[in-house]
Amino acid sequence: MKFLKFLAVILSFFVFFWISKADLSISPLKHELTINAWDQRSEIIKVTNTDKTPITLYTSKEDFIAWDDTGNPTFIKPQDQKTESYTLSHWVELENESITLAPWETREIRFTVRVPENWEPGWHYWAIFFSPGAPNWAQVAIVQRLWVLVLINVPWDIRISWALTEFQIWEKNNNSLTQKSDFSNLPIYFETKFKNDWNTHLKPTWKIELIDENWETLKNIWKESIISPSWAFIWEKMVDYIPINDALWNVLPKSERKYISIWNWFWYQILKDDGKKVVEFKNLSDYYASKAAEKRAYLQFWEQIHSKTVNKKITANLSLSYEWKDKEKKDFKQSKTFIISYDEQYVWLNYYMIAFVILIIAWIGYYIKVIVPKSKEKLKKDLLEEIKNNR
Repeated sequence: MKFLKFLAVILSFFVFFWISKADLSISPLKHELTINAWDQRSEIIKVTNTDKTPITLYTSKEDFIAWDDTGNPTFIKPQDQKTESYTLSHWVELENESITLAPWETREIRFTVRVPENWEPGWHYWAIFFSPGAPNWAQVAIVQRLWVLVLINVPWDIRISWALTEFQIWEKNNNSLTQKSDFSNLPIYFETKFKNDWNTHLKPTWKIELIDENWETLKNIWKESIISPSWAFIWEKMVDYIPINDALWNVLPKSERKYISIWNWFWYQILKDDGKKVVEFKNLSDYYASKAAEKRAYLQFWEQIHSKTVNKKITANLSLSYEWKDKEKKDFKQSKTFIISYDEQYVWLNYYMIAFVILIIAWIGYYIKVIVPKSKEKLKKDLLEEIKNNR
């Protein structure tokens, strides 16, 4: 028995070492299909070994019924399935139970979905797994496996009901989040929670715009990911809002999902002398200082830049959108306000220059009122004295 445990540990180590060294590319990572009852559909998954050594991958399939509110999927093995209301793995056939890929080889894996006549309408969820160990190997292989999600819709009466159950603003202290309405610095955390009550998954996407008390939208506050229909990352762009679920994750039926977004700073692209674009960051003080500089290209000689602590009211406008049945778009809005303190620069009088000007004016006044009359009086006295001496 001890030897078997020791052997299992050794095998687990090699499984971990093997998959950590393996370099695989799988596409697409998600399939969303609509199939009528008593019909079938075949799809292709491409698997590429981008490593210098060959690798053998084993395939398996499992249902999943929901994510927890952090986005982690919950997979259910066929033998552990308690209900077939949304099961899919029983009706999916995999072309290969295992594949061996040579270095740099790409292989197409076909799977077929056959929908029974009496299958439950709505959405059904399933995943195909690829792992460098047979399914009955050590548990470490399960942890390291890669998966592709398959979402099948059997058309019927689609019922949609949802709720935004939480929209909070937090500050992070000692690795814990504290709900607040006033902040002295960034980052600021926005937590939203979306609940899906009915029989179809939803793909909510929304954004949070930040509006200051002057009704100006804060610019370049975050970046947004651009995702292809096959769920592949394309690029990122700077936006004037905080995107939520720009990765287009689904919220499955009868589940709730939590999203936490962070506002750290302002993003700016700077064009360097060599023609390269780099991203630089500004805090809140620098942001409003640059806005003030844009309004005043230069200072008058009597002006100077001062700084003061400002408590600025910010309104976070949440705009939520999702797809209703027949791809109809639905929108929802909610707002929260908070106060943030920062050092703001502003243009005001140059006190040193004003004092200097006052001294100059005072000297001129003193010269005119005092020195000039005395000089005239002395000159008159000297002339009279000279006339008297010449007689």
